[in-house]
Amino acid sequence: MTRQELDKKMLQLQQGDEQAFEEIYNETRRGLFAFILSICRNYHTAEDMMQTAYIRLRTTIASYRAGSNAYAWLYTIAKNATLNELARQRREAPSDMEDPTAKFGAYTINETGAPTIALMNSILNDIERQIVTLHVIVGFKHREIAELLDKPLGTVLWTYQNALSKLKRALQTEGEDEA
Repeated sequence: MTRQELDKKMLQLQQGDEQAFEEIYNETRRGLFAFILSICRNYHTAEDMMQTAYIRLRTTIASYRAGSNAYAWLYTIAKNATLNELARQRREAPSDMEDPTAKFGAYTINETGAPTIALMNSILNDIERQIVTLHVIVGFKHREIAELLDKPLGTVLWTYQNALSKLKRALQTEGEDEA
């Protein structure tokens, strides 16, 4: 979905069109989930934050301005919700009895079975992982990523290239170890 089409759907949602929300959700869910997962690195938290992002989209749609970047608006909602949740989790140190990971175990990004994502998780820092995810998986342009993350374009480009170099070196090292 292009930016203009998404903008049109956002305006339809403002007018109460439920079909527009369904189309927005179906078009943005995979990329948004990958972005949230790159921030929180926990599958279950990412699922929760994705729901929170879409709920906030519904409750704040009246403040959406026509012609603005709807993708950036939605991703900013998701980023802020995820960062707030991570801060809340850091403040609340659960006791062993209340910790669900003590009872059921944690399902983190490393356990997804995707070796490339596990490699990204182990090699790249948070910003590098977000930039690579937004560009490669979601398809954002570097300029859009710079706006979304509030970073200079040059920094985003430099970070992206460094992240790719790190991944390439890690894959080459891994290939040499297997040979």
